[in-house]
Amino acid sequence: MNRGMIGLMALVYPSLAWGGTGELLVFLAPGTDAAAFAAGHGLELKSTLRSTSDGHVFALALGRRAAVSLVELRGDPAVRSAVSNERTNPMVRQSFTPNDPLFFASDSVFSGYPGQWYLSNPAVPGRDVRISGAWNRGFTGQGVVVGVVDDSIDLDHPDLAGNASPENSFDFGQNDFGPNAVNSSDRHGTSVAGIIAARGGNGIGMTGAAPFSSLAGLRVDFPAQTVAMFVDATLYRSSGANTTIKVKNHSYGVNAPFNPTSEDVAALAISAAAGTIHTFSAGNNRGAAGQDANKKDLQKSPDSITVVALGSSGVFATYSNFGACVFVTAPSSSSRTGELRVPTTDRVGELGYNITGDSDLLPDLDYTSSFGGTSASAPVVAGVMALLKEANPGANARFAKHILARTSDVVDAADASSTSDGGWRTNGAGFLFNQNYGFGLVDADEVVQIAPRFTGVTALVTLDTGAQSVGAAIPDNSTAGITRSVSMVTADAGPLEEVLVEVSISHVNRGDLEAFLTSPSGYTSRVFSRTTLDSGDDINWQFTMNSFWGESVTGTWSLRVADRAANVVGTLDSFSLQFRTGSLVTIAVPEPAGLALPLAAAMALVRRRRVHA
Repeated sequence: MNRGMIGLMALVYPSLAWGGTGELLVFLAPGTDAAAFAAGHGLELKSTLRSTSDGHVFALALGRRAAVSLVELRGDPAVRSAVSNERTNPMVRQSFTPNDPLFFASDSVFSGYPGQWYLSNPAVPGRDVRISGAWNRGFTGQGVVVGVVDDSIDLDHPDLAGNASPENSFDFGQNDFGPNAVNSSDRHGTSVAGIIAARGGNGIGMTGAAPFSSLAGLRVDFPAQTVAMFVDATLYRSSGANTTIKVKNHSYGVNAPFNPTSEDVAALAISAAAGTIHTFSAGNNRGAAGQDANKKDLQKSPDSITVVALGSSGVFATYSNFGACVFVTAPSSSSRTGELRVPTTDRVGELGYNITGDSDLLPDLDYTSSFGGTSASAPVVAGVMALLKEANPGANARFAKHILARTSDVVDAADASSTSDGGWRTNGAGFLFNQNYGFGLVDADEVVQIAPRFTGVTALVTLDTGAQSVGAAIPDNSTAGITRSVSMVTADAGPLEEVLVEVSISHVNRGDLEAFLTSPSGYTSRVFSRTTLDSGDDINWQFTMNSFWGESVTGTWSLRVADRAANVVGTLDSFSLQFRTGSLVTIAVPEPAGLALPLAAAMALVRRRRVHA
């Protein structure tokens, strides 16, 4: 039955004029007094549309019979139009199904080509980020601009051009608006960009994790890099009056441990405060002095989402860093026998990773099947963050972390490696954490289901112990080490986000040292690891710990520092703890029926995340 018929029948059956809500949507002539109009027709003014002051929702005034019909109202010269404010058929997002040939495994075309297994991997479930579920719900990154801070982006690439955003791009080395390659070595950023936002559904090549997001190239001249280039790229269009770029990926880092980059960290904090989500590669230094990501300034910033790499076998990549500052895991290459590398876009022509006569599985030189490293895992998460921003445009880095901590999946469940800090352990708030994997493998489908169920995060509250002077020797060659405790008493702090641990240690061989922090719940987590590969002296550093997420600040916190090698005695000079707290804010209105994942189930995920062996 159409609306016109409803209006005619309302002459005889007045109640039909009101639809299922008992309300009318009426557009009045400009200048009409809506309250007086309502009184004249026995109606009650319920609301006025936000988009125009001439549109109003009316209901029958209390105690009045339904004697007003749509036909009668439409005859009033003050009425431009009137319809029943009836319930509508549900409007749903249109799902995305890729038709990009390289998305799929194609042994019949390219022998051994695995497809984009890191996004969707039906052959080995649990080794991908479950992107197809998010796509099926209609989330593709539409309307979200993602910036790639890297050596270049080939915006003219046939599989990137459709998502290119030249108006938001810039070359901070050449000081112009063209982020395309300048040096023969500029190829890395184009491969990173394809993982995030290769154009999906165009029938060519492959698809990015966020196939309809926009790409901004933020080129840094790596051979001639300066502090100013990185700072400018971090702040560009994600600070001040222009915050167009909502997600930024940084697939780079410093190899050496304890290398301060204070200007970059400050720029990151400013941009994060403006709402931009930044993803960082944890680094590829496992087995070297810089293998603990908590000894890297940008990776351990509380304003970054630090990403490690999972090999296709389901175990951390052979090169992947670890640490208490790690937040999540995403798939990438690894060098164990039979493990896969990452297919993505490549610089057009002969200057990319795929060159004529190479062993690449793909004959088209504009693509490569051999990308990898945490340089590939971080942009997978950046793409998922674009889906998150589409699902909840108000999301910032803190919100994203709360969602990721609740939805990421356990992998390599039996991990007992020395770098894991005891394997998968449950902290005092019920969160599982492992320093090889953070909170686990990113799950895009659950991210987009849960994100709309919250309005944001409470204001950040920080509490600080202040500097605790110690000035005591660290026992030599002793696991017991030296322990100092400090008590926190607060009634108003919310659950923990990060704990920042600042230590000052005098020691001529800092690689001998390790440290652990124990919370009031009794949960102990490694602050930093020892390594015989680092022969530097002294530690004056602030570490970040995600492992206490959700716990309470109140109670006694204990720091233990141990010297695990003989012959050199050092001193714990001082330490301090800073606690960052906050929690998700739930929706304040009744949830609509038919949610894929109701709020109660979303909150319960913290204790029942899937486990992939």
